[in-house]
Amino acid sequence: MSTHVHPPVTPVGPRRGAVRVTSPAPREVWAEVLASDPLALPTQTPAWTDWLCGTRGFTDRSRLYEFDDGRRLVLPLVARTRAGLVLSEESMPYGFGYGGPLVAGCPVTGSEAEAVLADLAGRRVLRSTLTPNPLTAGVWAATAPPGTVRVPFLCHVLDLAGGFPAVWSTRFRPDVRRKVRRAERQPLDVRLSTGARLVETFTALNRRTVDRWAEQRGRPPWIERLVERRRDRAGQLASALPALGAAVTGWTAHLDGEPVAAYVVLRAGEQAYFWMSAMDRELAGQTQAGALLQSLAIEEACRGGARWFHLGESDPGSGVARFKAGFGAAAIRYEALRFERLPLTAADERMRAVAARATGNRPV
Repeated sequence: MSTHVHPPVTPVGPRRGAVRVTSPAPREVWAEVLASDPLALPTQTPAWTDWLCGTRGFTDRSRLYEFDDGRRLVLPLVARTRAGLVLSEESMPYGFGYGGPLVAGCPVTGSEAEAVLADLAGRRVLRSTLTPNPLTAGVWAATAPPGTVRVPFLCHVLDLAGGFPAVWSTRFRPDVRRKVRRAERQPLDVRLSTGARLVETFTALNRRTVDRWAEQRGRPPWIERLVERRRDRAGQLASALPALGAAVTGWTAHLDGEPVAAYVVLRAGEQAYFWMSAMDRELAGQTQAGALLQSLAIEEACRGGARWFHLGESDPGSGVARFKAGFGAAAIRYEALRFERLPLTAADERMRAVAARATGNRPV
């Protein structure tokens, strides 16, 4: 892998001076900074970038920023190219987790954030995107320059301080504890899975989940199936297991041999990250298997020393958002930041609105 040292970046704002940028980021430095950042997420690791590049068609454009006071930031960044033209550089692409820089020891400062955003804004690509860890998103939103396209999201993050006994007794809501206890009384075959069983169970249930999404979103099933075919969640899971190894953990539940639910988590350091799930709505409703697998995943993360459990994005006011809040996860509103040479985000929103009017459904 070739490494290029780019000309110094001069940040705007109170902190002046050259910032040395190296891309791709040297892997030994990436590993050092990763190990020193307590908020480092599984989707910020070199292994995640390698998996994206090896299976999803991206190119590693990670960037090492070295400041004049010795501070080092590593930005995981992947590019999408067509016919040799770089179309986008994203940290991370939509649907592939959070990005943003890793910082050794302490949080990024406002002036450091300004320097990184100025660098991304100046990239010669159609779109540069930074989707930060929601726990650190405030500094990025506050320092984004004029002209930044801000894409709002709602996510839920669970504080695991005190371990699972504290989480269970003080953060899980009473109705969630009742659901978990009810599930424990069911004749469910529940297993911690990391191999073929997980992939097979998830694939079978994912087909049913896609049709349920279509119903919930008011879209024709064929549209949702087309979207899922392009996203290929089952294929992602199958390729990630050998590539990411112990970073991927899954739980499965069966009832009389019939798949009921599957739940997949990524782990790195002190962070656990919900990646994907699928279920049979009727069987899961009867057995409360979804609540049980969520609880087991949280308990396993606590046992492994995780400090935070990221439960991912939801539509405000949705049943999914209420489900996550029931486990004590705090709702966090944050923004992905985009720098576009063409109004791609606005065009995408118009296309969604047109599609919604054509099908008689609301845009999603």
